[in-house]
This record gives sequence, C-alpha cells and structure tokens, in this order.
Amino acid sequence: MEAGLKAGKTRAIGVSNFHPRHLKPLLKFAEIKSAVNQIMVNPSDQQEEIVSFNVDNNILTEAYSPLGTGKIFEVAELADLANKYNKTIAQVVLRWSLHKGYLPLPKSVTPARIKENAEIFDFDLSIEDIAFIDSLHGKAGLAKNPDEVDF
Repeated sequence: MEAGLKAGKTRAIGVSNFHPRHLKPLLKFAEIKSAVNQIMVNPSDQQEEIVSFNVDNNILTEAYSPLGTGKIFEVAELADLANKYNKTIAQVVLRWSLHKGYLPLPKSVTPARIKENAEIFDFDLSIEDIAFIDSLHGKAGLAKNPDEVDF
C-alpha cells in the first residue's frame, strides 16, 4: 500500500477493524501510517478503546454501520429525539456520529435515503442529547472481535 501511495495511485492508506493491538506494530514499522481505521461504530457500540487510540494517533475513525445494521431503528427512545429535532432517527444518529468526530459511512441504494442521510448539517444536538445517545450501549448489538471471526 505504501508503494501505491508513493506512486500516486492512491491518496491515503487505511485499515479496517484494527484494534490497538493490531495498530501498534503497524505504526512501529510502517513508513506511512494509516490515515483511517474503519470500524463498526454506532450509539450501541462506540468501541471507545479503539476510537481513543485512533484519536491519540491522528487516525480518522470511519464508522461503518453507523445505524447498527438497521437495528438502531428499534431503539424506541431515538424516535422521541428524532421528533424533537424534526428529523429522522437516521439523521439524528448520523449527526451524533459527526459530533463525536467519526466519519459515518451509511449504506443505502435508495435515492431518497441517500438524500436524507446528507441532510444532517442544518442542526446540532444538545450536549444532553449527545450524552443520552452515548448511554445506549448494547441496545442494538455489539461489534464482533476481528480475532474471533472466521473470515
């Protein structure tokens, strides 16, 4: 990947599902560090240890499954927040991701949802609402440990 970057074939190097125990040796030996670590992050699983390591090492946390693979819509408390802001649950959760410093990567093939997902820059969540969303740990599932998944 470093050769591709040096040759101008790519603009950045990134990794996915790397924990600190994976990143430390990479940072020690790589000439060019990863610009991004793509991990599953959403209100239900914030993977705080990894995110903290990323922040400390100036690695962007890209949040795949920012809507918890759709399970976040089953968290009833988020409907009340969505109504409060006159937004959808998806918009509230994506805005929360930005407030947390994550780059959310929502997946959709539906043009209306893609448009909706982009309409998150005209409001801010209150500190209290961010804290409430932070408290939803486990409500919509947790990420799997990459060392224990049979790829």
